[in-house]
Amino acid sequence: MEFAPMNGKQLYGIRRLAANLKIGMHPELKGMSIKQKLALNHLSGQSKLTKLGGEYYSNTFTPYFPSPAYDRFLQGLRSIIKNKPWPVVTNFAVTAKCCCNCWHCSFADRDKKDKLTLDVMKNAIKQVQDLGASVIGLTGGEPLLRKDLEEIIASIDERSMPIMFTTGFELTRERVRDLKKAGLKIPVISLDHYTPEIHDKGRNRKGMFDTALKAIELFKSEGFYTAVSFVPSRELVSDRKEIFKVMRFFKHIGVNDMRLTSPILAGKLTEHPDDLLTKENVQTIFEIQKQSTKTPGLPGVFAYDYFESKHFYGCGAGYNYMFIDSQGNVCPCDFTMLSLGNILERPLADIWEETSRKFHKPGNTCYANKIAAAIKTKNPGKFPMNREDSLDIIQQCPPASPNETPWLYEKMGE
Repeated sequence: MEFAPMNGKQLYGIRRLAANLKIGMHPELKGMSIKQKLALNHLSGQSKLTKLGGEYYSNTFTPYFPSPAYDRFLQGLRSIIKNKPWPVVTNFAVTAKCCCNCWHCSFADRDKKDKLTLDVMKNAIKQVQDLGASVIGLTGGEPLLRKDLEEIIASIDERSMPIMFTTGFELTRERVRDLKKAGLKIPVISLDHYTPEIHDKGRNRKGMFDTALKAIELFKSEGFYTAVSFVPSRELVSDRKEIFKVMRFFKHIGVNDMRLTSPILAGKLTEHPDDLLTKENVQTIFEIQKQSTKTPGLPGVFAYDYFESKHFYGCGAGYNYMFIDSQGNVCPCDFTMLSLGNILERPLADIWEETSRKFHKPGNTCYANKIAAAIKTKNPGKFPMNREDSLDIIQQCPPASPNETPWLYEKMGE
């Protein structure tokens, strides 16, 4: 099968330098010290920079430049550097309904009844934007199963960049155009292998490999900066030849970017610590991140193991990240099965204030993995855990110790 090349132009050498200088002139950066600017420059160097039209994209966690969303992103960055939490990225599970039953699903043990009506969603999005979110992700379940998805996206104003996570289920060209017209900026399509049988087995539904490839081509043909979401098993990462073959496949199909999310102890994997990657596996992930960044033609990579380690900016659950599920529960992140409130019962600002007080600084490791054993001992039976049990877990397992400060915050003077 022939695939169109990726959209846009990856920037290297003089072109990258010129773009960095242009972005570096942003007014929000003027008050920063040389040390802080050097730290940010080093961090930006860990991601590719792609020019698409008149916009510059670095990854799926950072708004494109120039845009009001990018302005707010820098405002949020300056806030969290001063130890003032800011929900830079907020994800909504717009539905619990899904066409798949994935082996790694973090949403598997949540209530499957959707409670967020269109009006509730619009109001919640406004509240999130008022709190400062510069990236709003729409996930699930399968977001495309919501017939009012375009209206939800259209309610996100220019202060935030909308992205969507999808399997591509029943996607048509007409709907891709409707999503683009509504304001979607980055589609992220689930794809875990170059072999149809392996991908479909992981999703527990036949035909999902072809569905994903069709979605990628549809989004590319309409000019999108297109990404994939990739969840490799420990078995795959342990086979270096095979996982790098997957990376070359992503290059072949012409995607711009890839979110590499290692297995996390949430949902179906809550009681399966053997599925976590080994230290050697994580080093392979680091190698993938570095090789992809420096090699023209390979998609950019955002590997959680890499960026959320102590070597960069750590785990920002509840500090610069927030997740709201299809029941309205506000959680520190998609994978942290705790909640201190529900938007149908309390103002979102109050819930975020309490959550960010408990998650008052970033940690050096994934918090969802950190609390898995404590959650298993409590055995709540229903997720996310209620406020009382969530507070108990946070007390048992503080998100970060006084001695933990990820590299970026240390360099920036947090």
